Amino acid sequence: MNEETQQTQGATVAQKLAQAIEGYASSHRVKSKYVFLLNDVNEVIGLHKKYYAAVAPDERLLLAVNKSIPGCINGFGWSGLLVTDKKVYWRCLSDSFFASIVPGTKKGEMPLETLRSLTIGESGHCFGTNYIGHQLFINGDKKGLLRMGGSMQWDDDAIEELTNIFKAL
Repeated sequence: MNEETQQTQGATVAQKLAQAIEGYASSHRVKSKYVFLLNDVNEVIGLHKKYYAAVAPDERLLLAVNKSIPGCINGFGWSGLLVTDKKVYWRCLSDSFFASIVPGTKKGEMPLETLRSLTIGESGHCFGTNYIGHQLFINGDKKGLLRMGGSMQWDDDAIEELTNIFKAL
């Protein structure tokens, strides 16, 4: 086992994620306009706090998904994901056939150290042609639909970026 593998195995979840996020942020890979990393999270933190995340002052912001979503008014139909060095917060749309008409939301939070996996699943199969979101799985449990794009299409760059970062877990 090499030294880098030993360091990764002994790292906390926060350290693994921070390292993956810093690596992705400094890479020359395409970055999504829906994913915000490190200092860029400050640009969107107000919306996340307003809609679902009670972030403590001592939490270091690592990653956020979403700023504004076309068609969402006063948070109706808005979803987001926020990762800090202490917690994971989410607000997802209910994954149902009628989510495009009546977008119910589910929100939650969990300590980061209990996080084993974060994955993006299939897109929702809701009524209509607008994009509603992709399934968000936390520790294998489906939390709902996380929107990563506006209007009719999802953003492949957001899915690729999150998938690469979440591999660190």
